[in-house]
Amino acid sequence: MHTTTHSIRRGISLLEVMVALVILGTSLLGMGEYGRRFARGNANASMLNNALDLASARVERVKSERNYTSMDTLITTESAIPGYPKYQRVTAISQTKNAQYDYKTVTVTVTHPAMANPVRKTTAIARF
Repeated sequence: MHTTTHSIRRGISLLEVMVALVILGTSLLGMGEYGRRFARGNANASMLNNALDLASARVERVKSERNYTSMDTLITTESAIPGYPKYQRVTAISQTKNAQYDYKTVTVTVTHPAMANPVRKTTAIARF
């Protein structure tokens, strides 16, 4: 009688190691891309928040002007804003005046080279 002995296979083959490395590498690349997009989105949100703060502060400054007629002196283009490098803030004021109405529309536009779109904030100030 012949006795057949089967050897027990131990360990893993080179092919199994390569498949595992491909799966691991693909998942690590995906996680790296997700992290990169998250960091970019976070930076964009921070820039937009800064731009909105700058626009809001300027609108509040114009609204606090006591003299309605001298409000036009606040029309400016600011490029060197302390604490906000590369931001530019433009203040535009237009007046609407007729028999019924006398008000000024204030528009503040804030831009940054890395932002896709500018941030604009507009308000109307009426003469009493």
